[in-house]
Amino acid sequence: MLPMADTERSFSLDEANALLPTLIPLLESLRMGWRTARDPGRAATVRRHAGSNGGGTAGSELLRAAASGHGHLQAVTDLGVVVRDPERGLIDFPGHREDRPIFWCWQLGEPAVAWWHARDRGFSDRQPI
Repeated sequence: MLPMADTERSFSLDEANALLPTLIPLLESLRMGWRTARDPGRAATVRRHAGSNGGGTAGSELLRAAASGHGHLQAVTDLGVVVRDPERGLIDFPGHREDRPIFWCWQLGEPAVAWWHARDRGFSDRQPI
């Protein structure tokens, strides 16, 4: 699990859906940076060249991807959203349903926030709204 914002925000379903246009480009960029940083071929190239030139171009790209990914992750968490899986663009919005704390659940590719799950559960236990 990736870090949550320091102060938890509580989202209504409408607020979560209204934030999607802001979140989608951030999550797409986060996913690209995540993929670049986790690319085994790039990591092997960096290791091979680290002793002579600090990893060369591959090392520079890896550092830029990590910095960019961190910036996008921070931007999402600063909004009060919990990033669960950067590869899938899976996020949770803290909220309440029938006066109990829940997470509104969404991932890249879904047209709207249409799922929820209990705070102590995860993606596999999400329920349609």
